[in-house]
Amino acid sequence: MDKSLNQKRRRRAIIAFEMIRLDRTAAEPIHHQLYRQIRDELASGSFNHNSSRLPSTRALAAELGIARLTVKLAFEKLHAEGYLRARSGSGTFVADSLPETFLSPDKATAKPQKERPARLSERVKNIPDKRVGKQFDVGIAGSPGVSFVPALAAIDEFPIEVWERLRAQVLASKGAHLLQYASSHGDADLRKAIAAYLCDFRGARCHPDQIIITAGTQQALMISALTLVNRGEVAWIEDPGFHQARRAFGFAGATVVPRPIDREGIVIARSSQQASPKIVFVTPSHQFPLGMTMSLARRTALIEFARTRDAFLFEDDHSSEFRFTGPPLPCLQGLDNSGRVIYAGTLSKILYPSLRLGYLLAPKQLVDSMIKVRAVMDQHSSAIDQATLARFVSEGFFLSHVKRMRKLYADRREFFIQQFNLLLGDRFVLQVPEAGLHFVAWLRKPAELPLITRAAVEIGIRPTPLSFFCMKAELKPALTFGFAAWSHAQIREGLLKLAAKLK
Repeated sequence: MDKSLNQKRRRRAIIAFEMIRLDRTAAEPIHHQLYRQIRDELASGSFNHNSSRLPSTRALAAELGIARLTVKLAFEKLHAEGYLRARSGSGTFVADSLPETFLSPDKATAKPQKERPARLSERVKNIPDKRVGKQFDVGIAGSPGVSFVPALAAIDEFPIEVWERLRAQVLASKGAHLLQYASSHGDADLRKAIAAYLCDFRGARCHPDQIIITAGTQQALMISALTLVNRGEVAWIEDPGFHQARRAFGFAGATVVPRPIDREGIVIARSSQQASPKIVFVTPSHQFPLGMTMSLARRTALIEFARTRDAFLFEDDHSSEFRFTGPPLPCLQGLDNSGRVIYAGTLSKILYPSLRLGYLLAPKQLVDSMIKVRAVMDQHSSAIDQATLARFVSEGFFLSHVKRMRKLYADRREFFIQQFNLLLGDRFVLQVPEAGLHFVAWLRKPAELPLITRAAVEIGIRPTPLSFFCMKAELKPALTFGFAAWSHAQIREGLLKLAAKLK
């Protein structure tokens, strides 16, 4: 076993001179061409001198279709000049240090050059969030301890056995078809299942042809912005609001204008001198992050505003499945009679985040254009995952999972409220929304924000400051705490650690 493993390791260490090209019509001898090209490859510095072994003269001659003697002549010249060394019984290796004569005078004497900063596009500079995707590297559900990062789901409760069984079934029935390129529109069965779900449970008006499968809400935002907004045109977002909307619209070249929030939702009234928006981002069912529900009067006014201004509304219906007080609310799109609402949802937060599947419910006049944009972005999502999800939804597993998670989250929600008020009620006022997977905790003493933030970081707890979601809004200091991803024991452990740190 050990001998076989060692042989495999030795084979992996052999240099493959795949870029050697020999010209039999050239005046330069073949052995000299081979010597020169091997020498140049060694100069690239990409080989480890301690372990890079050259192929045998016999093997390289067979690979290149030349005489073994020709290879020996090239190797002898490289040995003589100090580029190679022989190990008795092991073969020929790259020398520990290449001869100084190999380096050009410029390389030998040149001073290190200061690296110039890359000249970035304005598009990249318009991305306001500096975290570069590292916010989920640690502290997620399943990791030791608890972080209270907002909006994380309890992925350990996902029915992975059911999912894998359905995945095996679709692979068995559709086979190699699922390994081919797929439609940019999305899997037909999945679009049909999602359309039925939205009509039955969200009060939407749609046909499966209006559904476009995306890689989540952020891609849905990018598709919508690139379809509708020319560089410099205006996009409205809620303030405070979903930071990914700000990132996506800014990246697409829109002029992002923050709009304030009141108790009924986004404020529509504007100055007559302000440019009308081309697109308006809203979270009517559960405003993110403050949690209020948009009133019926504001919804009606917003649709009328979009119709008269030739604008479109982007409705992000996140967390609508997890409403804990009162009856479910119909979506904004279901009230729209003029084709002005683009409805988006994600399945990743309900099932598991790395699934990266969501959908757009587009007005009929935008469907073809949005599919074109999706095709340019990344062609399509995983065909296997789409087919599996179609079965998961159509066979009732999705609804069963939602019901089970709603009950679990309601229990964790109540426990968090009770423990938070008990342990940290002297420092925070906890705002309890009707829906969603996070809370906003307002500081009783605003001046303590730096102290509390620093203490949380030191113990590995990472609630997000409310100011992170603001552009111009000036709100009292607060932190947003997620609760859904952690058990009772973990929630209490995290809150106890924070309370003890603040004593």
